[in-house]
Amino acid sequence: MDAQMADCVASDAAANEQRIMRRHRARHTKSRNGCYNCKLRRVKCDELQPACGTCSSRGEPCSYPRPRAPSKKPPRSRKEKPGDDGVSPIPDYLTPSDERPPLGAIELSVANATLPAIFWNQPHDRPRSLDMDDLKLLQFFHLHTASQMSLQSRRVTVWQRIIPEFATMNRYLMHLLLALGGIHMITQQVESSSNGGFENSDTVDLATIEEHHQRGLEGFREAVSCISPANADSVLAGSLLLVGFAFASLKVQKLNAVTEGPEEIQWASKSSSTIDFLRLNWLYLNRGVSSVIGDKWNVLKASRLRQMVVFPHSEEYWNNLEFDARSSRLSRCSSRLLKFAEGAGQAVANIKASLNALEAHKDDLSNCSGTPTSQSSPSMTSDWVLDANLEALGILDKSYSRILAVLRCAATQNPVDTEIQMDFEEAAILAWPVLLPSPFLSSLQGSEHNFLHGHSLVLLAHFYLVNTLVDSWYLRGSFEREIAKVNALIGALNDNLLSTFMLWPNEVVAMSP
Repeated sequence: MDAQMADCVASDAAANEQRIMRRHRARHTKSRNGCYNCKLRRVKCDELQPACGTCSSRGEPCSYPRPRAPSKKPPRSRKEKPGDDGVSPIPDYLTPSDERPPLGAIELSVANATLPAIFWNQPHDRPRSLDMDDLKLLQFFHLHTASQMSLQSRRVTVWQRIIPEFATMNRYLMHLLLALGGIHMITQQVESSSNGGFENSDTVDLATIEEHHQRGLEGFREAVSCISPANADSVLAGSLLLVGFAFASLKVQKLNAVTEGPEEIQWASKSSSTIDFLRLNWLYLNRGVSSVIGDKWNVLKASRLRQMVVFPHSEEYWNNLEFDARSSRLSRCSSRLLKFAEGAGQAVANIKASLNALEAHKDDLSNCSGTPTSQSSPSMTSDWVLDANLEALGILDKSYSRILAVLRCAATQNPVDTEIQMDFEEAAILAWPVLLPSPFLSSLQGSEHNFLHGHSLVLLAHFYLVNTLVDSWYLRGSFEREIAKVNALIGALNDNLLSTFMLWPNEVVAMSP
């Protein structure tokens, strides 16, 4: 029994000794830098260079991986593991900037970048920051202005995509684009406040908008001076942006510089104590478009902006148009359009009769016998004004006839107001500023405030009436005020006939649009 117990104790001691020896036996040193062949066979490599013993005995090529760069961090013990001490590790983005390694340069391709350089208001050698006012103007243009510049979808696409694309490549175009979006923002703010709506205090300052317009205008003049087939489309885009700004500028009186001379200012101040001076500089901005289109027509009619220069319903489309009063739009259009249709023809006829009488009087004077005097008579010095008025009257007659043709078209199931506005756009009835003869514009600024000058003002009021028929943000409400100014100036002449010519435009404006 004792011997058996002794054998059991001995066997247990031997087992414990084996376990202790197994626990403390020398660990196998792995080959960390062995060749690829030994690693693939999972055998120990003697790491001899240039070929290990195993590859040499087998006659195989031997190659080693690149040596690893030694770690700069000291080995970390188990106690130093994150979370072992109950404290979470601090993320890198919360580490103070002076303790973090500097960030490397991010390589980006800016070939197709769309953020213009004018959005950076710091020079290149200083830290740059975004100009938030310019970003606001750009966002407003994309969200509101571009979609409201036309009723035709193809032209809206030009405003939303093509013109902004040109602006990213031409600094002056971007200035003009931001100016147009800014003046739209200002006019929307004015309309909202006048209608009792919510007043947005986040509007960009008017001085910023005016600065963009002036800088864009300077660059535009340089581009026009060297216009060529290569830059004709971008110059046309600048012309379109300028025209939109010119129309809308009448809604913001601070943007209109006084163009009259001292005598004109004095006469205007005597005519009315409340009337502002006539704003005529916007007419000259509009006239730049005709020169650009005329010079490069062959290029522009095939360019990406061709939708902005081709108006298929502007001329012959309306000639010899059959009229049926029962199916026309006249019975369904607004009261202002209806009033216009009722008196447009008679208004032109009355002005034409008066100018023809003056022309007949001029011919009588020129046919009188007798020795010519060294001094010309007052009537002869005003011949150019009479000729300019007759030419402008012909343009007014064509514009009115085209509007009447649109109103006499057959009505359809579509909303009448939208359909009429779209036809007005296709008929290019707003093109009258670029058609006016230069002498007529000069007659508006003449210092002789006589009967002929009054005729020039009457014609201007009748042209302004065309713009009151189009319901666009850049026209709405501004030309009604300009007609009121002309009416006050006509009243200062104390001429009953000229005052009679102003009755019908005032009646049309008084009707609801």
